[in-house]
Parts: sequence; C-alpha cells; structure tokens
Amino acid sequence: MGVPVSIDTAKSLTKASKDLFLRRFVPDEVEKVRIEACRACPSWSKQTNRCTECGCQMKVKAKLTSSECPLKKWGRYVPTLDFGDTRIDASEHEKSTK
Repeated sequence: MGVPVSIDTAKSLTKASKDLFLRRFVPDEVEKVRIEACRACPSWSKQTNRCTECGCQMKVKAKLTSSECPLKKWGRYVPTLDFGDTRIDASEHEKSTK
C-alpha cells in the first residue's frame, strides 16, 4: 500500500514535523478518543495501523496537536485557556467616584 501524496499531504507533514520539533502533543485522553475513532472506521488498516485514506501512521498522528482526520471524524486539538476569574471588581472604583 502506498501513501497518498498530494499538496494536502505535504502540508500535513509540515505541520506534523513542527509539532514533533516543538513537542506539541495532545493529552492522553484525546489520543485515546482519536485512536478509538480510527479503529472503528472502515479506512483503518489493522495490519499496518495506518489510515488507508491519508496513509498516516495513526499511532503517531493521533498524538499531534495539528493533526486532523481526512474524513472529519476528529480535528485539530486546541487547548482551552483558563485564565481563572478575569472579572474586574469595580466596587472600589464606584465608591471613590461618589
């Protein structure tokens, strides 16, 4: 089985290389959900652990933040930022302006 090659493949490989270099990996729970979705898909090759749609080695691809399923079964991982409580307490300002 050959790996499908296209402009999209080249772009994905570039993003994956950057993720690997910068060590941008998804949390273990996200990787697990991705792999489960892949294993349930008809495009999963059990013999090679590859997606027959994109040709990627899924044990690696499922770990990378920029990775996306070509069949849209899962997408890029964008962590949510928690800034805590960002509300501004204006009560002191209100008291000083009265």
